[in-house]
Amino acid sequence: MQRPEVTLVFAQSLDGRIALPGARTELSSRAGLELAHRCRAENDALLVGSSTVKIDDPQMTVRYVSGSDPKRIVLASRLDIPTTARLFAKGPGLLLIGTNGVDRERVVAMRQAGAEVRLVNAEPDGNVSLGDALEVIASWGVRRLLVEGGARVLSSFLQQRLADRVVVEIVPKFLGAAGIACTSHLFVGRIDESPGLTEVSVENIGSSFVLRGRVARQGALLESASFAVGREQSSVSA
Repeated sequence: MQRPEVTLVFAQSLDGRIALPGARTELSSRAGLELAHRCRAENDALLVGSSTVKIDDPQMTVRYVSGSDPKRIVLASRLDIPTTARLFAKGPGLLLIGTNGVDRERVVAMRQAGAEVRLVNAEPDGNVSLGDALEVIASWGVRRLLVEGGARVLSSFLQQRLADRVVVEIVPKFLGAAGIACTSHLFVGRIDESPGLTEVSVENIGSSFVLRGRVARQGALLESASFAVGREQSSVSA
């Protein structure tokens, strides 16, 4: 399968939560936002799921650092995102990926709003096939893809071993049981099936930490971690 290099970038609390249910949750520090936007500038395209668009209404642009805006991609199985969303603003390109059989009127509406629309096969749960979506994304000229969420999207990339790198801002806060876990849709039956990271480093950025690593191809557990504490300015999504 031809696909771009994929990096997952997100901010999480100390207890592994990325947001509160149904609400825009500003978790990243200023340094984390700068890191996330620097990652955006370094990649060809930025991808999120439809729930992120409906709840956060992200601009998906580079604003906290200098650099060019990435192309914008949304996985929206039913193409059920509002055409008033800020990501429809003019930019380097907007691609919506839905599933075959989606309402034709939705396809027309999205295209009239200025988006390119591609339809792919659905997974058994009705969501977009990630493998098919990545082939479409590669054919759209994307070699380096940044994925920021939400939880279902992050989980799916890890579950299907379709992520290459992970960058996580760990914020010194607790969101508790009501918070949405970053891997709330990741299912592991045995410890040796657990997705793991190698080439791990950790950097201190003010009151937060940034953890970086390469996703182990066989779901290996965390190993050979080389922890480096530094002062590099950083950040994670918003």
